[in-house]
Amino acid sequence: MRYSFIYRLTPIVVGIILASCHVLYVPNNFNSPLLRNKGDGQVNLAYGVSGFDIQTAYAITNRIGVMANGQLLLSTSYDTIKEQRSLVELGLGFTERYSDKGMFEIFGGIGTGIVPADFKNSTYEGKETTQLTRIFVQPSLGFYNDWLDMSIISRLSAVTIAHETNWFYEPGFMAKVGYKHFRFYTCMGLSIPFNKATHRNWNNNPLIFSAGIHINFGKRLDE
Repeated sequence: MRYSFIYRLTPIVVGIILASCHVLYVPNNFNSPLLRNKGDGQVNLAYGVSGFDIQTAYAITNRIGVMANGQLLLSTSYDTIKEQRSLVELGLGFTERYSDKGMFEIFGGIGTGIVPADFKNSTYEGKETTQLTRIFVQPSLGFYNDWLDMSIISRLSAVTIAHETNWFYEPGFMAKVGYKHFRFYTCMGLSIPFNKATHRNWNNNPLIFSAGIHINFGKRLDE
């Protein structure tokens, strides 16, 4: 019942935020894979403030990993899709263990997507879109064991919409709880703009929150 309540409440919260703040940039979830060794791979499927997110990661060596993420957020009105936001991004990262169960990782990448072209107009129907591009750098400190992956994340994002670029500091927390290959995934955080809203032509959603499932596969020598 609790998860059903969250599922029903999230679109309402998203709708209120989108309708009241002229939001164009809605940050996606944090993907902090904490890849163990060569051949380690994983998939996250989640739903929350950012909409639907799918995240993947794979270790091509013991220290080098790649990731691919997708995001889709649909805002509806009277059962009709009114606005759509999407993002697809690729990243490359490096990992280094600082203890038997601790890991530092840093990922960087670039993504592109679409957002409503003019959300400041209250009569806008969301049929016209404009391109969003984002470049990000994401260092994280993680801890893991047989049943928990946990990361403290600091993501720096440069987001360009309609030829205007704004920077955001996005700190957060990620956890995957379960056993072996199937776990519960959740993340939460903030999206803090460097410039005030009065100095920007578009706004952002300040909250990051999502929950879902995590599946890992491949080699995990420490497990």
